[in-house]
Amino acid sequence: MPTPTRLAWMKAWEADLTPSPAELRSRARVAARVSSTRYYGRRVPATLYYGREATARLPEQVPTPGEAALERKPLPELKVVTRRRPRWGMVLLVVISVALLLGACVVAPVMIRAATADLESSLGTLQLTEQKLAAANSRLSAQVSALCSPDRLAEQAARLGLVPAQSLGYVELGPEQAAPEGETVVAGR
Repeated sequence: MPTPTRLAWMKAWEADLTPSPAELRSRARVAARVSSTRYYGRRVPATLYYGREATARLPEQVPTPGEAALERKPLPELKVVTRRRPRWGMVLLVVISVALLLGACVVAPVMIRAATADLESSLGTLQLTEQKLAAANSRLSAQVSALCSPDRLAEQAARLGLVPAQSLGYVELGPEQAAPEGETVVAGR
């Protein structure tokens, strides 16, 4: 709390101040608004009442308890406050987002089940084709093994006029070197 000498000094200093042009304009504008007849009896927007220019505030004196009882400030004017309008755009966005999310939660499993059923049917078709091909392969393998049996080979050789060999013969290679690649060599020459 300022001392009395400081208060006296501040009052003297404030009395010597010259107001700025903006403060003078604001003071005149406020005085005109307050004294006009249209001010009383209805609300005035703050921009009309206070003006648009900024003004500097001077430090206020803190009143003593005795001065406070003498100077009572009027209570501020009460205003009826209306309820804030709901933001329908945001509500609509939330509702659409929830609907899309629920739709995705319902549609996604249905699509997955449909794709699974399609894959299972194509898998069944492929397994059936594999079984048919395995049966054909086993038939052909049986035919090949029947045609390659030693009895069958002996029978076909006899039909062609071949007879079993009386003795076994072996081919022996001599110490001669092999012919280089690309040359034709006739044996014994």
